Amino acid sequence: MRGRLTAGATLVALLTTLALAGCGQALPAEVDAALVDDWKPVAEVTGWMPEAGACLAAVSVDIALRSAAVKDCAEPHYGEVVHVGKFPGDTYPGPKEKAAALYECDLKAMLYLGRAWGHAAKLELRLSTPKVDTWTSGARWYRCEISEQASAEDAERFILRTGSLKGAIPPALLNNCVKAVIVDDAVSRMDDIACTTAHNAEYVGVFREPATAAYPDGSAKTWDRLHKTCGTLITQYLGVPASRAVYYGSIALPASGERWAAGDHTVQCAVFFDKTLRKSARDSKGKGLPS
Repeated sequence: MRGRLTAGATLVALLTTLALAGCGQALPAEVDAALVDDWKPVAEVTGWMPEAGACLAAVSVDIALRSAAVKDCAEPHYGEVVHVGKFPGDTYPGPKEKAAALYECDLKAMLYLGRAWGHAAKLELRLSTPKVDTWTSGARWYRCEISEQASAEDAERFILRTGSLKGAIPPALLNNCVKAVIVDDAVSRMDDIACTTAHNAEYVGVFREPATAAYPDGSAKTWDRLHKTCGTLITQYLGVPASRAVYYGSIALPASGERWAAGDHTVQCAVFFDKTLRKSARDSKGKGLPS
């Protein structure tokens, strides 16, 4: 099999030849004896990095490819990168590290969008990290991606959208009204519906449970804690004092057990009314609402 010299081996061979020639006679005047003294240093090799503001042709994935198909945001796309961060240390990130990164994603997404991403029930924020082999080669980035879901209740099915979300979430995406079907105090189904149509619930936002929090089980204490935090988001959404949270029903929807185990401790909240409305309750100051 024929070998191939690397650039370094070729240089060594060349210098050796010149050196041997120098043993017998002086180098010709036109030969540069200090061959490499005026070479520019080779730039440090850096790996591929995603960029904030890029729109992506593929749906969000937890373990990202080394590169992603980037599209003009004016063209149909699935995701938009709102932030690119860097993991500290050299240990491949686990649930705890991913949970910390998602907190950062929430803050950066708010700055990028102009408001909390959870204000739009159909928006989903996901964290993408490098594959193990990409990590081994030196990559430490993570990217925070915003995508639009087909429905607020379906966090696994995304739709194509056009236009960047930077600076403002379109008003149509702020339609958070739903028809909730409750069976034995449990949410059976939540159907997205126009706020001008009779509805009995509205999504009000999301929060994250601590990285150490266990997935919500059947314990009343756990659910009371979730509903208390949802109550705060409800009063902010309605524009009423925090003390009035007890007057409104709350729905708490944790992320799936699989996503929770991976570090995504998102809980989506909704306000539930015991009568139907035909307009959004957002910023209503409680007017026209049951109390």
